[in-house]
Amino acid sequence: AAPWQAVCAALGFLLVGAAVYDIACQALGRTKDGQIGNDGRVMVVVAAFVVFESWLACHLFAGRAAFLIVGATLATMMTANVAHWIIPGQRKVIAQMRAGEKPDPIHGQRGKQRSVHNTYFGLPVLVAMLSNHYGMLHQHPHNWVVLCVLMAAGVAIRIFFVKRHKGVNSWGAVALALALLAGLIAWMAPRPQPAVAVVAPVTLESVQAIAAQRCLMCHTGEVAQKGVRLDSAEGMTSHKAQIYQQVVVQRAMPLNNATGLTDEERSVIGRWALQK
Repeated sequence: AAPWQAVCAALGFLLVGAAVYDIACQALGRTKDGQIGNDGRVMVVVAAFVVFESWLACHLFAGRAAFLIVGATLATMMTANVAHWIIPGQRKVIAQMRAGEKPDPIHGQRGKQRSVHNTYFGLPVLVAMLSNHYGMLHQHPHNWVVLCVLMAAGVAIRIFFVKRHKGVNSWGAVALALALLAGLIAWMAPRPQPAVAVVAPVTLESVQAIAAQRCLMCHTGEVAQKGVRLDSAEGMTSHKAQIYQQVVVQRAMPLNNATGLTDEERSVIGRWALQK
């Protein structure tokens, strides 16, 4: 896709997400007597939408971009809450009080509702926006599941702290967060590789040939990213451990696999890095 198409698609995620959330709040976030409430129904709809959006984003964009887009969508919801409901509601209440009128309680109720939602959105946004530092997360084959589990753990952690501020220790929320994180770690942990038939050693020259085609545009001379130069035998050897981690284990490099490094080439690099 052309860059402008990707930009438009990303903006579409933000706008649609904010619209779905706001519609859910207004359509489902009221009790039978018209008061603001029923947050449980609202959050179920929002959670289902976020799961769907995570899946869709991870299928349309590279993992790094998809995580950022999902985080930005939640952040857009939070910003819209403040800009369109919380602050305007406060201004209306102040204006009514100055005019000697009785403030309409709906503004306070709605402001509280949106503020509470923002509280629970906070950690999921943080997880999504910081994920680009951890290739093992956004490069996972089921990265959308990884993102959803991490965000769910963030919500559980936030529930604990919200209740703790009210004098209640919700250890169930802590247990849920720990269970989600422990399960995710166990699921993502590298598995022992099966024994393979003895093959000829991989030569440094063959790995250098791969690097010349896939890596040197960013890792050569003065433009070498993070000072990692791969344009010499010494550079390849001295950075062997980093190459193995970034290319084979985390599959984070090349960035977004922009140069089209194949699985076979990753396998060759891995064998070279591990051989004695």
